[in-house]
Amino acid sequence: MTPFSRLGGLAAASLDAIASALASASPLQRNSYRIAVTGLQRSGKTVFVTSFVHALLHAKDAPIEAFPFFPWRERVRAVELLDIPGLPRFPYAERLAELLAEPPCWPAPTEGLSGVRVRLHLAPAPQLSRLLEPRTLHLDLIDYPGEWLLDLPLLALDYEQWSIEMEELANAGTRAALSVDWQAQAQALDPAATEDPFALARIGSAYVDYLKRCRAEGLSFLQPGRFLAGTTPLEQLFFPLSRARGARGGTNGGVLARRYEAYRKLVRRFYGEVFGRLRRQVVLVDLLTALQRGQESFADLALATRTVVEAFEELRHPLAKVLPVGRLDRLSLVATKADHITSGQLNNLVGLLRDMLGEPFMRANARQSGLLAIASVRATTQETRLWQGEALQFVRGVPNGRSEVVEVRPGEIPGQIPDRESWNSFVFNIREFAPPQLGAPFDKPLPHINLDKVLQSLIA
Repeated sequence: MTPFSRLGGLAAASLDAIASALASASPLQRNSYRIAVTGLQRSGKTVFVTSFVHALLHAKDAPIEAFPFFPWRERVRAVELLDIPGLPRFPYAERLAELLAEPPCWPAPTEGLSGVRVRLHLAPAPQLSRLLEPRTLHLDLIDYPGEWLLDLPLLALDYEQWSIEMEELANAGTRAALSVDWQAQAQALDPAATEDPFALARIGSAYVDYLKRCRAEGLSFLQPGRFLAGTTPLEQLFFPLSRARGARGGTNGGVLARRYEAYRKLVRRFYGEVFGRLRRQVVLVDLLTALQRGQESFADLALATRTVVEAFEELRHPLAKVLPVGRLDRLSLVATKADHITSGQLNNLVGLLRDMLGEPFMRANARQSGLLAIASVRATTQETRLWQGEALQFVRGVPNGRSEVVEVRPGEIPGQIPDRESWNSFVFNIREFAPPQLGAPFDKPLPHINLDKVLQSLIA
């Protein structure tokens, strides 16, 4: 059987070992919480995990207002940071050092799957509950790319069906110009001819380049998601070619279909042996950057986000045809970078996320799911200025790449997705800000917005 280690971006560890590690610790144990964190590129996943771990390490000694929800505050005696056996290590210390440097910078993004364990040593519980309450508590944070979840629809599509969908998508909007090169090369390929490994490698590389260019343009719905890591061996690359219908084995079309099916088997094992064991999940979504980029970018993010959410929906149905039996206990859906807008806009940001997910999803999952707007590390402050007798709110911070402080009116965030006709009536001024100057050491939770509420939504 092909080992999972052949998949890209897994930092020298195989998913076989990771699946074994996740299976070795039961999620039903009272002394552990396993929290998975995912999000598409630029959603702030690395910053979130770094800030979240730092808060857990220092919340016991910090003022309550620095991290209000921390239910073990009175019982914690010591806190340790540990590796999770069998999982690649999340580089917490390295990423924190980048945030606390002079000058500070946003941490380099993590790739693939990694984890970190926070162990809380607790004082004995009150006498009546002493036998039930643990003396040590593990909070495992597991970081994995949201792009992996975009592969879920492949499990329900054969190669021809998937090819038709991807070709239609590639000929629409911004993608049409970005896909010219690989589509021209693919059109010149004879699917019925004997396998040409060099041509398949060349066109496969062109398709990966197309996916990366789409991502650079702010597009999010990109399949196969794992190809974006850039580490898939050339002999495993495939690309859409609907003209390959019925191609025989040993031909170009037959080889593409065979590679697609091999990829689907690996995806199925990931969902069954890894994803299905992660029963508390955080999904981070960068709505604000998509709003700033425009309607097409936002619509593409909506498509990608709904696809990710459907992956969680499968875990709620034991009779799902494409996944083994699984269960999801809690799902926290989080709009990030809330410090880029004023506090009066946070409810609208949550409303926009709700509208993106759709009311049927919210009604069906009201008990297990929570919606939040957060800033993992707050990079701005809020100021109120009088203009022509009216009090206006501004965000104040240092934009990326600059040294001087600016005050910005970010614009009105819609509380629901605007229709096509009214989209252009909204004017957004969403900036990218540099991290705050904090300095090291910083022995309390980093400044944030609602980070503790994510913990509350997952375990309360």
